[in-house]
Amino acid sequence: MRKLKLLSTLLLSCITGTVAAQQEQGLSCHFGYEDLFLPASEVDSEQSPVDVKANDVQLLQSGTSVFSGDVDITRAGQQLSAERATYNRASGDVTASGDVRLRDSEIIIDSQQAEWSMQKDEGRMLDAQYRIRQMHARGQASHLLRKGKASTDLKNASYTTCPEGDNAWLLDADEVHLDHVSGVGEAEDVVVRVGGIPIFYTPYINFPLNDKRKSGFLPPSVGNSDETGFDVMTPYYWNIAPNMDATLTPRYMSDRGLMLGGQFRYLSEWGEGEIEANFLDSDDLKNSGEDLNPYYQEDRELFTWQHRSYLPNRWRAIVDYNYVSDENYFEDFGSSLSLSSRTHLNRLVETGYVGDVWNFTARMQGYQTLSDVPEQYKRLPQLLLSGYLPDQALGLTYEFDAEYVEFDHNDRVEGQRINFEPAVSMPMGNSAFFATPRLAFNHTRYNLKSDDLNQFDDDASRSLPIASFDTGLFFERELNIGKGNFLQTLEPRAFYLYIPERDQSDIPDFDTSLSTFNMIRLFSYDRFIGGDRIGDANQLSLAVTSRIINQETGDENLRLTLGQIRYFDDRNVTLPNGIENSDADSDMIAEAVAFINDEWSVSGEIQWDPGETESNMSSVGLRYRGDKGGIFNISHRYRRDGADITRLEGLEQVDISAQVPVSDRWQLFGRWYRSIDQGKTLEALAGLQYDSCCWATRLAIRNYVNDAFDDDRNLAIYFQVELKGLGAFGKKSDSLLETSIRGYQAD
Repeated sequence: MRKLKLLSTLLLSCITGTVAAQQEQGLSCHFGYEDLFLPASEVDSEQSPVDVKANDVQLLQSGTSVFSGDVDITRAGQQLSAERATYNRASGDVTASGDVRLRDSEIIIDSQQAEWSMQKDEGRMLDAQYRIRQMHARGQASHLLRKGKASTDLKNASYTTCPEGDNAWLLDADEVHLDHVSGVGEAEDVVVRVGGIPIFYTPYINFPLNDKRKSGFLPPSVGNSDETGFDVMTPYYWNIAPNMDATLTPRYMSDRGLMLGGQFRYLSEWGEGEIEANFLDSDDLKNSGEDLNPYYQEDRELFTWQHRSYLPNRWRAIVDYNYVSDENYFEDFGSSLSLSSRTHLNRLVETGYVGDVWNFTARMQGYQTLSDVPEQYKRLPQLLLSGYLPDQALGLTYEFDAEYVEFDHNDRVEGQRINFEPAVSMPMGNSAFFATPRLAFNHTRYNLKSDDLNQFDDDASRSLPIASFDTGLFFERELNIGKGNFLQTLEPRAFYLYIPERDQSDIPDFDTSLSTFNMIRLFSYDRFIGGDRIGDANQLSLAVTSRIINQETGDENLRLTLGQIRYFDDRNVTLPNGIENSDADSDMIAEAVAFINDEWSVSGEIQWDPGETESNMSSVGLRYRGDKGGIFNISHRYRRDGADITRLEGLEQVDISAQVPVSDRWQLFGRWYRSIDQGKTLEALAGLQYDSCCWATRLAIRNYVNDAFDDDRNLAIYFQVELKGLGAFGKKSDSLLETSIRGYQAD
């Protein structure tokens, strides 16, 4: 009985959905009657004259005229055509017969007999065929009552959005009411036929006549996975007001139970935001694979609130609060590898001001830790002030950065950090060169507490200068390749940085990490991210870039960059448990991006150690984007274990994804994402989709792991069918495909 009730609810929600119309992208849809609608008229029908044309006319004494032969009666953007028509000038009533057609800007009705009031713009037609401009819908009815442009009532009617001659799906109903003002259609005693076969009956249904928002059930999502079992969601959309709406989503999972979810969105002059909450009352899953579910018979919930305000006085306000009941919530109920691999959830309240010279930010920030990783420090509060004043006397530019932050932690040393850094620079240059000497002074002071092991200086401070000189040249020449005119550039650049060494071992690490070595790092002022360490430096970065630019279009067809840092002194400043670096030269970095043509592009990056003559990191990718929707991506990533002093773990991965148009309407898609060093496929995805002018379907099968180091695999099936203009059912896979297949765009 429980399954029967579930199935009945699912089928009813499938067919009562009110969904927005989707635009057919990449389809050539011709319905055969697009040009038959009349232009919209703003003329009042009561004041507009009636224009009648016919081959023959007979005037009767009662004020009635009888017209025959190619009769056309036109008034205020509405036209009635027939072989024979009787028109009463006093009442404006028309009785027509023989190939009757009534049309305006919204509807076309064909019949053999009609009674119509040209003054009231309403009437009846028997055995009618109709076409509606909105949703390119069409159908037929034994009786049709048209009440102006406001509504249309039909009996023994059919309804579809398929082109003429194609009845891929058809709705048959005893009675249909089309409200053209609200854009909603309603039908009673409905049978839905697909390919002529009846697949569903319901006593009532409503469906959209346009793409405006309206309350109602949305297409349900149906699927199956190893994490949840049979999984069905039946969301209800509530259009509360033009600036706010809500979606209520019951979700039934056969292995876990019923989860209730909701989303509320709002928009106003002072801001916008979104609130989402999910609640599962007692997780029914006892065993997860061979392991016992640690949350068996426990409540599980999620709550998020994102808010942004941008006020006219240049102030802003941001709220980003996230909470889940347990660390495995995303792994059990999420759908993507990146989502389930989260380790911390952000909790942030922030306000700030953006001025012409000064910017100010005040925030309070904490995190919810989801896995066995160290808890991060909370910032309660953090105050930031920055200033930028360019083009002053003698060409000088002044900068200023200041920070006050109080760090809070349950188990580790806590304290306050005050930091400020004024700087002055003198940018110089023209189209052929640039040079920017810069001098800054950094001062940081701490006030520590809860240092139970007495590891640090409670009143530690640090002061040091930062000097740099950045310069570069621009050379260019014309280049002819084939029939194209190109411009080739050569752009050498040198960046010298000096920061004296200061012993910082008596300062804790609140929020600082060593940045990954890459091309950006060549020209940065510090190798650390965060304020607890400033790396000593006496180094020169050298790089050269060459570009090939199409002179006619301005497009960059090729870019090559090569760079390296020359160290004149050892780098002795490290993070706790870090290691000093005494190499005389950094790894060499090379980057290349080539746009072969409008469809193909290739990019690559390699970082290698000249002394060891081996690569430490590399990535290469090839992309194809076809005009007809074809997509192909292949990439390879490699990182040697412990390749640099960040001690990053090694990896080697290959990622291949594609979308292949088989025809105008059929497409195949897939992804193979494999960790070569672990000998494990992280995600295998395959599917196909069909898209026509009146219906579409998509099937996707996904085999994946929730975590790169998780041996438990999951299997999920996504199947979705949409009857365009009526509704859809199945488990949506749009966001999954957009994440997994780079360049994929759901219609």
